[in-house]
Amino acid sequence: MSAQVLSQLPALQATVAPDCKILQNSECPEFHQRLRRWTEIDHQTPTAIILPSTEEDCLRIVQWALRFSIPFGGVIIDLSDYAGVSVDEAARTATLVGGVLSKQVGLRLAEAGLFTALGNGNTVGAIPYFLGGGASITSSITGLGSDQIISARVITAREGGTLVEVTESDNIDLLWALRGAGQFFGLVTQLTIRAHPLSLLRKRAGLIWVGAFVFPLNRAVEIARVMKPLMADGQHATSGLMMIMASPPARVPSLVISARYTGDEDPHVPFGPLYELQPVMVTGGEVPVQNASDAREVLCAKGDFKQFGVVGLHEFSVDGFMHTVEVWKRMVDECPDAIKTAFNFQWDARPVKTPDMDSAQSLHDIRYWQNNLIWHTDAASRGKVDSYNEQCIAIMRGSDESRFVDFQNGTRIGPIERRYRGEARLKKLRRLKREWDPEGVFTRQLLD
Repeated sequence: MSAQVLSQLPALQATVAPDCKILQNSECPEFHQRLRRWTEIDHQTPTAIILPSTEEDCLRIVQWALRFSIPFGGVIIDLSDYAGVSVDEAARTATLVGGVLSKQVGLRLAEAGLFTALGNGNTVGAIPYFLGGGASITSSITGLGSDQIISARVITAREGGTLVEVTESDNIDLLWALRGAGQFFGLVTQLTIRAHPLSLLRKRAGLIWVGAFVFPLNRAVEIARVMKPLMADGQHATSGLMMIMASPPARVPSLVISARYTGDEDPHVPFGPLYELQPVMVTGGEVPVQNASDAREVLCAKGDFKQFGVVGLHEFSVDGFMHTVEVWKRMVDECPDAIKTAFNFQWDARPVKTPDMDSAQSLHDIRYWQNNLIWHTDAASRGKVDSYNEQCIAIMRGSDESRFVDFQNGTRIGPIERRYRGEARLKKLRRLKREWDPEGVFTRQLLD
């Protein structure tokens, strides 16, 4: 395949603009830098990295790949040179271009007095985040990321590669699919999304209260019993993660409550039960929503072996949680290089805002998640660490497989019925896949 790609690259170079870089030498510094990834898991070296700077070049690259049967994976289309965000303040919308990052979107919206559903990763590509569902720190106010999508521009596999407009009046079924399953249908070059006034957030000032409560891990059962009613109390707009982890620099095993609050009250009101337990450390303060994820920047570091284990849950089990504490201890004891791994239970005390349109998204009823960050440094530990992650998830899920839910932004494996629930929904997605990408150029999922 490498020889096939190399033999056809001159045809591509003759088609794209002169400033469209095509990196072929895997030993050169720029190739190495562009290839760096958040995780080394399943990391492969392509024959070429292609860096378009315009939508037209994106289209020509896809057409070239289709013409010569070049698989995506044999080459990487890197959109970091084709990126941007523009805001229409009056319409309360933002148009995202190419490889724009989530942090860039948040900053630009805030300048206009707006915000939107965004996740915890500043360096996550904004367009993939929205297409895949997009769990948000503001889900109860805004809905999920996919609920914000108004329109898109997509390069599909039709007729050797075609750029199509997707709006609420043109290709409306494809718009339905992009809202939650957009990664299956083509290369999305632009998205237009809804934005919301900052006045909807804390003290009508675009703020979120962010804090942490740190306890010794041997107090886990006591803390979990207090957290169970707190996490279910929809009177207060709390959300966050209850984390079994070993925080740097000391790496002492701890139970950390990473909390967020969008309400107007003093945080001692919703989190009073935690303050009363006298944590060994408490932090907290108001931050602008566009900066709410800055403290997690260390989690965006590239390299090592990292992945998320994200599954939807319907309740919180204190007994189950305590069993996961023991699983985490065994994992770290057997695989010391996995000390950065955190087993996390995620909650939102209020339900996700109900969208005003139907979509491929099927996760609006999920308020609880097991959201594990798996992080180890030794390739030899891969199987063992994955096994411990699976044990943790199995404990928290329980035995009723009919209720199993997977988050499509967190996994590309496992039964697709867990990511897209409902026979009618899957039937429609499969029909649309056959209509827009029948050969599985972009992925075989929904076809196989």
